[in-house]
Amino acid sequence: MKSLIVIAVVLGLGGVMAAPAHADLKVATSLTDLASVAQLVGGKHVTAQSLCRGYEDPHLPGSRNPKIQPGAKGFVDASQGVDVLEKPTGTVSRAEGDIHPLGNPHYYLDPKALEVVAGHLASVFSELDPANATDYAANAKQFSDKMDASLEKWMKELEPYKGAAIVPYHRNFVYFADRFGLKLFNTVEPKPGIPPSPHYIADLADAMKKSGVKVVTYQPYYNADASNQVAQKAGGVALEVPTEVGGVKGADDVFSKFDILVSSIAGALSGKAGGSR
Repeated sequence: MKSLIVIAVVLGLGGVMAAPAHADLKVATSLTDLASVAQLVGGKHVTAQSLCRGYEDPHLPGSRNPKIQPGAKGFVDASQGVDVLEKPTGTVSRAEGDIHPLGNPHYYLDPKALEVVAGHLASVFSELDPANATDYAANAKQFSDKMDASLEKWMKELEPYKGAAIVPYHRNFVYFADRFGLKLFNTVEPKPGIPPSPHYIADLADAMKKSGVKVVTYQPYYNADASNQVAQKAGGVALEVPTEVGGVKGADDVFSKFDILVSSIAGALSGKAGGSR
């Protein structure tokens, strides 16, 4: 019999749920990236599955099941230990859109943050399944080593474009931009969760033209039309990119997700729209 663990991003996108384990662990996560990390860390002892697919909006309503809420026995906060960016100061108002009161939750777009997640999950799995603690620690080490080597490759790929600006649809590229030295010029949505008006699109495109910003990014669950309109008016290109595992074809784990994401953005910044996709 497998014990259930629910792992979530928390910070507004979900959390992880855990129960004492007497055998292998069955893991349910709020995001595909967390399922990917959990599977790589858990190896043969874990079966991980995401509640949200990579091409679905992760800003889904939370589960009302009290067993998988923060504070519940089986809940694991995957963000524990991550340096969270954009923590709001002062009063948080819905007038500013669908903001995250605990900070920006899209830390899984920073490869180094996923190393923190891997280490944390190895500790959780080891507590639940002490007999296989050595395997979990070894898998987490292997994960971090591979991520460090991959990050070096990705950094070199984006190095020529350090300081360049992009325009994501949603403010979900904060951690990615911070890690790779890019700038976020603006977002296609005027406020989180609020679709852009024709007037806003025209103003944004005009501002992009004046500043020479030509790359717009969006995910399968966001409005491709608005992103394409902005890019076309600005004389640039709109890219559909995976921010989550499974977001596009070939993004089968966190490593291939970053491979596609980095090559796509590097290609677009170099003038080769779509990169190597």
